[in-house]
Amino acid sequence: MLGCRTAVRRTVRFEVPTTQRQQPRNAGLAAFLSFLFPGLGQAYAGARRAAVLFALPVALLVVALLAAQLLLTDRLRNDVLSAGFLTAALALNVGLAGWRLAAIAHAGLATRPPIRDPATPRRGISILLIGILLVTTVGMHAAAGSLIGNLNSTLGHVFRGEVPGASGSPGRGPLNQPQYRWNGTERISFLLLGIDSGVGREEALTDTILVVSVDPVAGTAVMVSVPRDTGYVPLPDRSMYPDGIYPEKINQLSTDADLDPSRWCPDLPAQATGCGLRTLERSIGLYLGIPIQYYATVDLQGFVDLIDAIGGVTLCLDGTMVDPEYGGPTWQGVGIELPAGCHHYDGVHALAYARIRSGWIELPDGTREPQNDFKRAERQQLLLLELRRQFAGADLLFELPAILTAISRTVETDFPRSLAGDLASLLPLVTGPDIDRVVLSWPDFVDLPVEPLVNYLLIPRRDDVRAEMERLFGAELDGWYLGTTADPPPAGSSP
Repeated sequence: MLGCRTAVRRTVRFEVPTTQRQQPRNAGLAAFLSFLFPGLGQAYAGARRAAVLFALPVALLVVALLAAQLLLTDRLRNDVLSAGFLTAALALNVGLAGWRLAAIAHAGLATRPPIRDPATPRRGISILLIGILLVTTVGMHAAAGSLIGNLNSTLGHVFRGEVPGASGSPGRGPLNQPQYRWNGTERISFLLLGIDSGVGREEALTDTILVVSVDPVAGTAVMVSVPRDTGYVPLPDRSMYPDGIYPEKINQLSTDADLDPSRWCPDLPAQATGCGLRTLERSIGLYLGIPIQYYATVDLQGFVDLIDAIGGVTLCLDGTMVDPEYGGPTWQGVGIELPAGCHHYDGVHALAYARIRSGWIELPDGTREPQNDFKRAERQQLLLLELRRQFAGADLLFELPAILTAISRTVETDFPRSLAGDLASLLPLVTGPDIDRVVLSWPDFVDLPVEPLVNYLLIPRRDDVRAEMERLFGAELDGWYLGTTADPPPAGSSP
């Protein structure tokens, strides 16, 4: 029929703009982003709520740590090394590891790429990548936990900080002055002892006797070495010898006191240890005319491991050093020769550098310079300064675990762990270029033995030692030996 129109049905299709199409999501990439920071992978996958959930706690933690570092730097310096803080850090590390693992797994495994999309990588590759990221995360936090635990254990071994009380009950405080508390600003002095207790030794001898004194306010430091053959050093009272003078070598003093603590340290309980160290600490303090608040012992055998752990040290000699008779537990054979100039030494050779006290150094002009205990003390001071410099440049990522293990076996001190951060802040003063280094050696401060073949005892020159200590520490010295001109101390007097 002419009047009829045919209806045409048209289907209208609306094209979705390309920018609004669902883009394929790579599960492996999502997991990797959450590996970098929890929540990033969820944001990439379009799961905004999950992204906020995973990211917010970690972001708040980072902000809190940064704020604490900026606002509480001085307080945190000590707190971060405390047992409580490190234990909390271990727990936080475990919690953070679990949170990161959850974020990575959620971002990767919950991301569903479009089916039948030829541009989407195979799911198996993504799952493999996710597994690698999970294992890597576990390894990272396991390593961090091990390092924190090792640090906590090392600090516990090094900073003993407990001495027996007068009644036998445990007390806290330094061995020499249990009631002393350092305020962080007054001068502080350490007695540093190198203990040789190697195989073949019937007793542990103090081969290195050195005092390090630091004035935090003035920013100055002093290092004084006392030769181990020094004799006739002062004692706190006349309970052991009528004249208050120890008639043997000073490196024998601590051993003698430890063998008979009831006479040398009658105020300590019978089961107490440390009589020898306390006696030596007080005697050296009298000899130098200064109060010594703390001690630190270094085992010479462990010293080798410590130097090896930091990769060795660079030491210099004016000529070739030769000791035909050198030996010891760390050295195979007899005799040693160290080359002239500056060389990088491992632990065994660095210890030899610090221990040789006989033989000679052959200078470039052929002159032989005899070695003795005085020269050795100078080299020991140089080694300590170089050791500190090497510590500053150590690779903490790879070397720190071995360093911590070596320190825990080598060093012990009665300095309180609660102030360990303050102690670390003083180290730049000790190793700075302005440190005043002195060896109380012949001919300036001691006379040579009267009968060296009978008993090799160096004889202190009291007035000369007093003048040098006044130069270093000021006119008012402490104790009866340098603080006065009296011959013996009064009976029953204190140091």
